[in-house]
Amino acid sequence: MVGWEFPPHHTGGLGVHSFEIVRELTRLGHRVTFLSPFPGPFTSVEGVTFRHPAETASSKGAVYPPAYWSGSSPASPFVDSVDGYNAWVSQLADLGPVDVVHVHDWFGTVGAASLARRLRRPLVMTVHSTEYDRSLGHPWGHIVTREQAGLDAATRVIAVSRHLRQQLIERYHAKAGKVRVIYNAVRPGPRLERIDPRKRIVLYVGRLAVMKGVDTFLRAAARAAPAVPDVLFVIAGEGPEYPRLVELAARLGIGERVMFLGKVSEEERELLLAGSSVFVLPSVVEPFGIAALEAMAAGVPTIVSRTSGVAEISRGTFRVDFWDVDEFASRIVELLQYPTLNRAMGDEGRWEALREGWPERARETVEVYLEAMAEGGRRR
Repeated sequence: MVGWEFPPHHTGGLGVHSFEIVRELTRLGHRVTFLSPFPGPFTSVEGVTFRHPAETASSKGAVYPPAYWSGSSPASPFVDSVDGYNAWVSQLADLGPVDVVHVHDWFGTVGAASLARRLRRPLVMTVHSTEYDRSLGHPWGHIVTREQAGLDAATRVIAVSRHLRQQLIERYHAKAGKVRVIYNAVRPGPRLERIDPRKRIVLYVGRLAVMKGVDTFLRAAARAAPAVPDVLFVIAGEGPEYPRLVELAARLGIGERVMFLGKVSEEERELLLAGSSVFVLPSVVEPFGIAALEAMAAGVPTIVSRTSGVAEISRGTFRVDFWDVDEFASRIVELLQYPTLNRAMGDEGRWEALREGWPERARETVEVYLEAMAEGGRRR
C-alpha cells in the first residue's frame, strides 16, 4: 500500500482511513506493507510492515509536503522530494509476495504504477479528493498530471462518494466500469456524557482551508448568536485560512463568541464532541467529510453542506447549500432551541453512522482487489 499519512501524525481523514483500512485488512488475514514518505513513528498494527525512503542513506534528510499540500509552483522545494519518493517506490525490492499495489491519492501514483508494472500486479487507486476540489477549480497542473497518471494506470479505482466518482469520470475520463464507491466509516466508541449542559457549543472540526467553508460557519454564527446568547462557537483545526478567519470573526463582531483551538488531539476531539450541542460542516467541496460522521457517531446533531459525500449516506442530518448562510444560521438556532429535535437527530445520526463500519469497508475493498486481480490475470 502506497500511502502518505499514517497516525499518530496526520492532518485529516486520509491518515485515519489508511490506519483503519489496514487494521481491518489484517484482521481478515491479509498482510500489508505500507510505504510512507515519512520515517514514522507509526501507530503499530499487527500484520503491517512499514517502509520508507529513509531506510537508504541517500534519502535521509528529504523534506516532504504535508497531506493536502496544494502545490503552488513548479519551483516548490517539495517537487524534487516527491519525485525522489516515487523513484524509491518504483525500484523497491524485497517486498515478498505481492497480490495488489494500492495507492492513495496523487502523491505516490507514478511510483506505484511503475512498481505494479514491474511486479506484473494490478494497481488499485483510492481517491479521497481531487486537485480541482482542493483548489476550488484552480488546479496546479503538476498534481493533476499525477492524479491522471494513477487513474489511467489503475485496474480499479475507489472513490469515497458518488459525487467524487462522477467527477473522476467527467473530468479525468476514467472508465465508469472500473470506478467503485466505498464510503468512509467511523469506529464505535463509548458515548461520553455531555461535559456541561450549561455551556452549549456549536462545533467545527477540520482543516482551515478555503474548500472547507469555515467563513460560512462564522457568518452563520454571527446571525445565530443574538438568538442564543449562551452559546460558544468553537473551531478546532489549523490551516492557511487561520489569519483571515480570525480577522473575519472580529469584523463580524463575534470575536468574544468564537474560540479557535488550533490542532487538537484525538482525545481532545472526543471531549469536544461530547460537549457539543451542534456540529457544522459547511464545506464548499467535501468528497466525504469523516469529521461529520464522527460527530454523528457521538450523537451530536449535524448540519452538512449538500456537496459533502457524507450527505449521500445520511438522512439524520440537516443538509444545506454551502452558500446559504441564513439557512445554516436558522438550522443552528432550531437545534439549540428545540431539545426534542436535538435529541432525535442525535440518536438517528448515531444509528446511521454506526450501522456499517470499517470491517464492512475492508471487505468491500477486498472485493475490489479480487476484481482487479481477476482482470489483471486476463491481461497477462
